[in-house]
Amino acid sequence: MEKSSPIKLIKPNISPAEIEAVNQVLKSGMLVNGPFVRRFEMLLAEYLGVAQAVCVSSGTAALHLSLIAADIKPGDEVVVPAFTFPATANVVEILGAVPVFVDCRPGDVNLDENKLLNSISVRTKAIMPVHAFGVPVEMESVLEIAKKYNLVVIEDAACALGSKYRDNYCGTMGDLAAFSFHPRKLLTTGEGGAVVTNDRISASTVRSLRNHGVDNGDFTYPGLNYRMTDFQAAIGAVQIERYQSFLDKRKQLAELYRSLLDEIDWLEPIRIDSSVEWNVQTFLVKVSSRFDRDSLITHLNSHKIEAAIGTYCVPFTKYYRLRYGFTPDEFPEAFDIYSHSLSLPFYNDMTETEMSQILDALKLFANKNEKVPS
Repeated sequence: MEKSSPIKLIKPNISPAEIEAVNQVLKSGMLVNGPFVRRFEMLLAEYLGVAQAVCVSSGTAALHLSLIAADIKPGDEVVVPAFTFPATANVVEILGAVPVFVDCRPGDVNLDENKLLNSISVRTKAIMPVHAFGVPVEMESVLEIAKKYNLVVIEDAACALGSKYRDNYCGTMGDLAAFSFHPRKLLTTGEGGAVVTNDRISASTVRSLRNHGVDNGDFTYPGLNYRMTDFQAAIGAVQIERYQSFLDKRKQLAELYRSLLDEIDWLEPIRIDSSVEWNVQTFLVKVSSRFDRDSLITHLNSHKIEAAIGTYCVPFTKYYRLRYGFTPDEFPEAFDIYSHSLSLPFYNDMTETEMSQILDALKLFANKNEKVPS
């Protein structure tokens, strides 16, 4: 196959308008937690239809502050998915609380709501469902269980801005939600995140905690420095005003991509229920057991095509495996999707030519590695 220009996993959505917005911040002299931050918060709240949006320094900071605002204490249990980025569990662990992991649905990337009930104990204080790769969780069941046991629901919507579950935006159904604006997210501010909620008291607590605990001119809480810069907020404000058109184009490109990849029978695209709207945050596929996923990533990289695993089976990462003694057989679905999932390159200015180059590389890999029946 002829070598070509490198194909990146993602390309941040940055235009001249974002660059000009950053210039405006520089000229203003107000670089942190200023008027551009307040504008981005207003636009984000309007887009989601929530009362409050509080911008912070990262998606992890948003999760951390959400847990503090929900009054999670040492020894409390917080239910989290087994298949997610470690930050979801790490913020629970950092507070001295205990992450209780739930396996995935069979063949799915999100937690199995049918296994959720068995994870509830007298120490459970919250459920933290993750809309993995922007795919909405079956929230009706999560909310019913939370109501029955008087549990706080904190949505990890890091990847899910613009996704909907039964006409409700992800991040608007729980008590609080955390978003991320990392470069791999569809709306990016470099780093950055936000807590959204309809509860004004929780929002006020998060605003204080992100700024060293300042409230009414005094240090009311032992807070942190989790402030967002105005550079970041200026970029975010530009992007959210054209975000819907960005999503529409992305969904059209995804359909083309899927149609081309139909030729590859050993790749299974991520399953999406008809009752949800997906923002296509990641073009995720599952690699058949006929092939080794990691060898495929190496092969694609050798052809200047960037690819990566989906995300992690957190209980089997070193820290949680050693601390709690977890084994893969305790979370078979999460371990299976972790071992076989693959993120392929996908971005809004991706061309059909680039998609075809990826298709050719996949075919070449299969031709070289197909197992011959004995």
